[in-house]
Amino acid sequence: MEGYLIELALDEARGWVDEAIAFYRATGKDIAMVEFSNPQGRFVRGEQYVYVLDTNGTMLAHPINEKFVGKDFYRVQDPDGKSFVKEIVDTANARSFGWVDYKWFDPATNREQPKTAYFEKVDNMIFCSGVYRENPLLKSPEPESGEDAALPGSSAIDLTMKKHVEEDVLELVPDDARRWVKKAITFYKANGRGIALAEFANSRGRFFQDGRYVYVLDFNGAMLAHPVNERYAGKDFYYIQDSDGKPFIKEIVDTANNGNPSGWVQYRWFNPTTKREQPKTVYFEKVDNLIFCSGIYEL
Repeated sequence: MEGYLIELALDEARGWVDEAIAFYRATGKDIAMVEFSNPQGRFVRGEQYVYVLDTNGTMLAHPINEKFVGKDFYRVQDPDGKSFVKEIVDTANARSFGWVDYKWFDPATNREQPKTAYFEKVDNMIFCSGVYRENPLLKSPEPESGEDAALPGSSAIDLTMKKHVEEDVLELVPDDARRWVKKAITFYKANGRGIALAEFANSRGRFFQDGRYVYVLDFNGAMLAHPVNERYAGKDFYYIQDSDGKPFIKEIVDTANNGNPSGWVQYRWFNPTTKREQPKTVYFEKVDNLIFCSGIYEL
């Protein structure tokens, strides 16, 4: 059973890399590297995460320690003296993908643990994600009985590897998003651009509650404020796509600039409350060449 769980986890690591590559292709390098370095982002789930190297072994993105970014990891060794990044880089440059075993710090247990990582090279970047093999969640569970026993056919990987946040979620309707935007515009008009954008980018501020938040674009699609990931600020989002390939920011900007200063758009995006991508309905409104946006995730 343990071997089966590990195989499922390894398959998920490979799927995680595939998802990261798809996100990079949809959003571009700048936005993708920012997201991969976000410790609260969509590519961190429990102890599993994505990190990215260039073809020389320099770290381009790492969500657990942002100070790794820009550092040369090519000759870094694990506690057993294994040059695992060199192995990743050399293999990826020779045949594009592969697996590597090494020991590394596990943020879940705060100890160094054996880890198996899958890596794949795309556009001179190497996307990596791995599984800590001694994770207690990958051990065979004790037999259960009674009403709490797992039903036959239940997916072990769903029960053990995926962290689902169970919280009471407010029953919100799309019009709440419009009221949230109106509230943000009122705050902006009362306090000015500088203070307002700082508040909209504040993950502990008044405009970030229960997974609902305001983000602000300029009229070209550059992100001016975003509380879930402050590093989005200044990035060009105009051509960004959701996981279904929809260029939703382009739709927002083009609509707001072409005689309809307000409107609605639907797309899929990461929900910071559930840690999953979900359908989202967003209201947007343009004021003074700023586009204020807020949405509701569909459960």
